[in-house]
Amino acid sequence: MNIRVYGDLNDFLPQGKKHKDQRVGFFGMPTVKDLVESIGVPHVEVFLILADSLPVKFDYRPANGTLISCYPKFTSLPVSAIALRPDFEKPPRFILDVHLGRLAAYLRFCGIDTLYDKSFTDNQILDISQADGRIILTRDKGILRNGLAQFGYFLRNTNPQIQLAEVVHYFDLDHYLDPFSRCSLCNGEVEQVDKPMVKNLVPATTYQIYSEFFQCSRCGQVYWEGPHFIRISRLLSKYSK
Repeated sequence: MNIRVYGDLNDFLPQGKKHKDQRVGFFGMPTVKDLVESIGVPHVEVFLILADSLPVKFDYRPANGTLISCYPKFTSLPVSAIALRPDFEKPPRFILDVHLGRLAAYLRFCGIDTLYDKSFTDNQILDISQADGRIILTRDKGILRNGLAQFGYFLRNTNPQIQLAEVVHYFDLDHYLDPFSRCSLCNGEVEQVDKPMVKNLVPATTYQIYSEFFQCSRCGQVYWEGPHFIRISRLLSKYSK
């Protein structure tokens, strides 16, 4: 049986096997999901599979000699009637694995609903993702191959700022950006507060210099438009429209 993957799905293949048919041998009658993941492609990034030009589901069991074609998320071609999964919630909500703390902060600075806790186990991430319809962001292909994973994306880069660009582009987040509306620490909503309310919560010099303050409604973290705010604003300006 031959398998060919298209578009960004080639990111998961070795250099010599990209954009080519791959001959895959197998015993018994495995599902097409198992066969696709056997060559390294997580099923959560596959949005359409054709078996000899006909759309099939993940539980399809191909016969020997079948040509399997796998396609990633489409941006302009409507395939909702035959896609392997429903489209993401709008606006998308995320849950990140334990290695993506900096990306979680950046997404929250962008105003994107992002769950992150360095104590989360893979099973907890999968359970929360299923229960809340959250998209798993990770650099661990193992969790994305788990049968409980419905929505997910494997980050190609390791630099958090480049990862942010990846996520904004892949999920069309530029329409949903609301900078500094969420707390970078806990994901709570941030609101402007009267200056006297934070007098005992910030350094005295900060209280004297700045006139406007903002506070997380969940954890109480206080924010103001200092140098860090300016640096983050410059980063987010690349994605805001």
